Amino acid sequence: MAESVVGLEMAQKQGKEREPLSEKRVGGGATAKVLSAIIVVLVIVILLWSGPSTNDIPFAAGMTLIAAGGLWEFYSTYRKHGYHPNIYLGIAGGCSFPIIAYFLKQTPQNLSYFTMAASVFIFLTFFAFLVRHEERPGTDIALTFTGAMLIGFCLAHFVLMLRVIPGEDIHWTVPLAIIIMVWVDDAVAYIAGSAIGRHKMVPRVSPGKSWEGVIIATAGCFTAAYVLFLTLNRSWLTLSLAMELAAIVSVIAPVGDLSESLLKRELGIKDMGSLIPGHGGILDRFDSMFFTAVICYYFLRLSRG
Repeated sequence: MAESVVGLEMAQKQGKEREPLSEKRVGGGATAKVLSAIIVVLVIVILLWSGPSTNDIPFAAGMTLIAAGGLWEFYSTYRKHGYHPNIYLGIAGGCSFPIIAYFLKQTPQNLSYFTMAASVFIFLTFFAFLVRHEERPGTDIALTFTGAMLIGFCLAHFVLMLRVIPGEDIHWTVPLAIIIMVWVDDAVAYIAGSAIGRHKMVPRVSPGKSWEGVIIATAGCFTAAYVLFLTLNRSWLTLSLAMELAAIVSVIAPVGDLSESLLKRELGIKDMGSLIPGHGGILDRFDSMFFTAVICYYFLRLSRG
């Protein structure tokens, strides 16, 4: 009888722990979210536009700092929940990718250096845990590697985009266009989903993500792509390419958002941090950009190379 009572209490406790978490941010609602996003985009524009046509140091440095902040959030959050990823090795490994991307100035870019960096990082991660006494080294090794690849490796592709167009030196409008499309898609999905969202996409992962929000966000992303085609007036951004990129962003950006929500859902938290009002932390702002940056870069490289 006593075992049954204990079992019932444990089941009730687990049920409470798995109740959907609110998607509301600590820093405010839609207004704070949109204003924060605008500020982030403006900062990125300044970094892209801050030097002569041959100077991509500010943007590469900015992506490296964003990666470092995101990695610190990622590893610190997991350490608070009883895991022990190697924070300093993970940050160093993750930040190495945008730094390496900065030095890949030839077109087409030789990505074997990325492969070499990832291989060395895997070796160093296992080596570091060989001299540590951990109860679950496999999990901590996986977290260390996942953080560096998800954040540092993915964001580095924005730096690579600066030189992805054959025959061009630096094309700062390439990462800018992708970032603006992702921001519009994310912002419209949030606003529309909050206003009229009824049918949830994956309620067990993200209770606030609705099909209505995604559909309207897709329309917003295509509109943003068309506006960018008209206003940027660059030879690389044809109307067909703008529409193709919008299609990629519309599909991949929500997956990035849901992927981070999956991690937060397991940990039982709303946000990875609290640095950005209306969003939470750096990861909560850039989660939609991780996979999008990688896929858009390789699409551009294959289609334009």
